[in-house]
Amino acid sequence: MDPEMVTRTIQLIIAPVVMITSCCILGSGLLAHYSPLGERLRLTVRERVELVHETTLGSSSGLSEYIDSQLSALLRRHQLVRTSLVGVLMAIVFFIADMFTIALSVISNASGLSSAVLFVFLAGVASLLLGSLYTVFDVYLSHSIFALEARYVISTDRSMAGKS
Repeated sequence: MDPEMVTRTIQLIIAPVVMITSCCILGSGLLAHYSPLGERLRLTVRERVELVHETTLGSSSGLSEYIDSQLSALLRRHQLVRTSLVGVLMAIVFFIADMFTIALSVISNASGLSSAVLFVFLAGVASLLLGSLYTVFDVYLSHSIFALEARYVISTDRSMAGKS
């Protein structure tokens, strides 16, 4: 293999490297979002369990319903972020596989592997797209939890004002 061919092969492999770097940056942001969301989910579950132990059935059903709906929304968001993260991490796997496919294609000089290189790269891009779409859904739905909290506080304040 002549030096020109080695240089060209390295240049071909650089495109997936750039995509891997992009995926790592996006994945890092998703992990930073995923962890606090999981912690908030755990705290809300603990709050719900403590409420069940402290009160008798039916004495604070409004608060129980509120916590249950918040848990449902948090769980949905946690699942969306997890799916986003899986999509991005799978894209990294596809791009690494693409680097090996490019190298194998150059070494073996097989024309059929050129199609495989493109297919594996596009699978990585599709996986990244899927992860990004789930991130968009999470961001869109994130407002619902805050709106739920605000509505609960407003309704609690109104009911307290009506009693005084």
